[in-house]
Amino acid sequence: MDISTYEKAYNRSIGRKQVLTEQNTSLTSSIESLTKRLGYIEQAQALIQKVAQETQEQLTFQIEDVVNTALSTCFPDEYKFHMNIEIKRNNTEASLILTKNGTDINPMEAVGGGVVDVVSMGLRIASWSLSNTNNVLIIDEGFKFLSRDLQPKMADILQEISAKLEVQFIQVSHSPDIIEKSDRVFTVALNDGVSRIMEN
Repeated sequence: MDISTYEKAYNRSIGRKQVLTEQNTSLTSSIESLTKRLGYIEQAQALIQKVAQETQEQLTFQIEDVVNTALSTCFPDEYKFHMNIEIKRNNTEASLILTKNGTDINPMEAVGGGVVDVVSMGLRIASWSLSNTNNVLIIDEGFKFLSRDLQPKMADILQEISAKLEVQFIQVSHSPDIIEKSDRVFTVALNDGVSRIMEN
């Protein structure tokens, strides 16, 4: 093997070294750029999470406030409503909890239907107030499980909410107490298989 063979091998090695050095410089620059980008993404993610948490807290407060106002009118100092929002299986889940005498209870199992009616109405109004829809809510027998002595109080709540939020409630009801508190009453009667609507 003569010296020219070694010289060619040496030159090839120098060429490979230059290519590898250029690749290393390029990769190092890419790593630095990606590291910076990752930092920005992590900052953005932290900001989004903070805003999401603050938004959830505000929504929770607003929903709890409406429901607790309705509960305290019908059942003074008896029930408290709160929402517990958690992330489970990468989804946001809300638990609706009633507290009575300091003990959490399941509203669907441990209380009468009247309490559930009031909570349900409060949730509907809170949901409506958070949406961008027309100022009309239709309620079909919304308080049928609420005891008769509390129905006028619930009607008063609806009148107050209607005035404050400028929302119109259209109710279907057989309750004389609810009907008596209404601004306008329409009676639907079935005559010869035809429904007729009359204003009282």
